[in-house]
Amino acid sequence: MAGEELLSGERDTEDIVFGTLTRGAVQKMNARIGVERVAKIEPWYLEEFRFNRSLIRKVAHAIGDFNPLYLDLEYARQSPFGTIIAPPGVLMWVEQTNAATDGFPGLHALWREVTLEWKLPVKLGDTFTGKTVLTDVAVVESELSGVAATQDYINIATNQDGEEIGQVHTSWHRFERPTSAARGKKKKKRELARYRPEDIEKIRQDYQKEIRRGSTPRFWEEVEAGEEIPFVVKGPTSRAQRALGETRHGMLSFGGSKDWSVSHAQAYKLFRRYPALRVYLEQGIPQVPLAIHNSTFRSRKYLGLPGGYDAGYQRIDWTIHMLTNWQGDHGFLKKLYLMFTAPNLMGDTTWCRGRVTGKRIEGEQHIVDIELDNINQMDVIVSKGSAEVVLMSKDARKARKA
Repeated sequence: MAGEELLSGERDTEDIVFGTLTRGAVQKMNARIGVERVAKIEPWYLEEFRFNRSLIRKVAHAIGDFNPLYLDLEYARQSPFGTIIAPPGVLMWVEQTNAATDGFPGLHALWREVTLEWKLPVKLGDTFTGKTVLTDVAVVESELSGVAATQDYINIATNQDGEEIGQVHTSWHRFERPTSAARGKKKKKRELARYRPEDIEKIRQDYQKEIRRGSTPRFWEEVEAGEEIPFVVKGPTSRAQRALGETRHGMLSFGGSKDWSVSHAQAYKLFRRYPALRVYLEQGIPQVPLAIHNSTFRSRKYLGLPGGYDAGYQRIDWTIHMLTNWQGDHGFLKKLYLMFTAPNLMGDTTWCRGRVTGKRIEGEQHIVDIELDNINQMDVIVSKGSAEVVLMSKDARKARKA
């Protein structure tokens, strides 16, 4: 297996040791490759989480995207969709599991990259089910902990009519917390963001610069390579903002069990089963590892990172917000790829930017290719990637009328 020679010393054992990347843990994960993971979905559960107006509104508000396609039924009825649709990022709800809870007990999970591919929108009244398959496991060198594992998944979403809505491909980095913390202590940590009133005013003004194309069609023929996509700004990131993003992709997930959204008696039941799972808050309260995210103290203590950090799901939603603003009601987001190149730390502000790199025709689809960057207040790229957007064509429309 790729990178297996990196497993030496205490890691070269068939045993599974909590918090340590061992040969045995890798072998156990390899046995899961190709196995479909599908949650048992009861009819009442699907009905409860049907995409009704209330659920779609909660999602739109949580990500800060007030597109009337998501919120205004009369407006949406005049759109090409004929009804309200959900923000495209809900495709992430397809995950039945991911590296946050799947295998390698005691290793921390960071998101490496994600690709979303859409075939259909999620409309008012829709629901969907999903299946998840682990596709690859590898041992790699890691800046954080010397050696780490990667886990890759494919997730496929199907609606109530049996139609495929889309797919999500994810890749995750699993590393040892104590080793990362020890290495992190030796590194010079970047300063966390601090803002003067005039800095906050600048961010507020940038919020006001958001441009939504709306019902005015953006034609493929009018787009040129090098064209800048109007940015959207998000932040400064805070615990409250991160909690919204995490909840929007956690407790609302369709049938999945991909996070540690437990509390009280549930948590203590989990700790009895996995005694080494708990991490401790500053007041001595045991919590699940998800709590590390929220706190600069905990992220420094357990991971050696400069501070608490965001949920990668939010950067997906923010980038989609920018793209759907630009494409308008008549466009369709076909594909999005993002690589998470740096953590978005508590206090950071993110500007989502894009530029057109080219355009092409595939069959009947007129596609625009876009390069993407998420940039923080220090001008550091925290995410980068690409997107494919399908736009209307003047020539194709004329040909159909002829």
